[in-house]
Amino acid sequence: MRFNVIGIGDYKGKCIYDEAEDALMVDEEIVLDFKKKYKDYLKYTKFLINSISGRAWLSFQFIPDDYDVLKRKFAIITAHNPKGLILNDFLNFLKNTELEVILKTFGYEYFSSVGELFDHGEYSFIVYDIEKDDALNIAKEFDQYSFFYNSGEYISITECESKEDLLNYNYMIHFKGN
Repeated sequence: MRFNVIGIGDYKGKCIYDEAEDALMVDEEIVLDFKKKYKDYLKYTKFLINSISGRAWLSFQFIPDDYDVLKRKFAIITAHNPKGLILNDFLNFLKNTELEVILKTFGYEYFSSVGELFDHGEYSFIVYDIEKDDALNIAKEFDQYSFFYNSGEYISITECESKEDLLNYNYMIHFKGN
């Protein structure tokens, strides 16, 4: 099947990859098959981000139409399932509560967020005006494999151990007039 995709489900954004022509239906949701150079599971992760002005979905497949959502730096960090261990809901709640205390202590503006990968979701926090190195240090403190970062010009998923961007996309090409 071929689609000209401009948005899927709750996504109301722009497709950010030119090669996004082939689409695949998975559990009644259309997902895109990108080049193999990207980590397969990360390219499908989507985030529900919240702010004072509302909420939006964000992923490497789609970015919001509203550039204002992306102008401020932010990181999306969770304390769920440290070191890849699958914890129960209560233990994950406790871990995220510890993370929230750290965010409050440092005075960050933050809101709840949800990261989803197909049928798996993790509660997290969108942390505004945080530098990437600070986000890395917090994610590492909670034994996370990676975190999501928006610089105001590009989005990335960064591996905590190596500090390497597993995925990185400069979305400014879509907002030349802004």
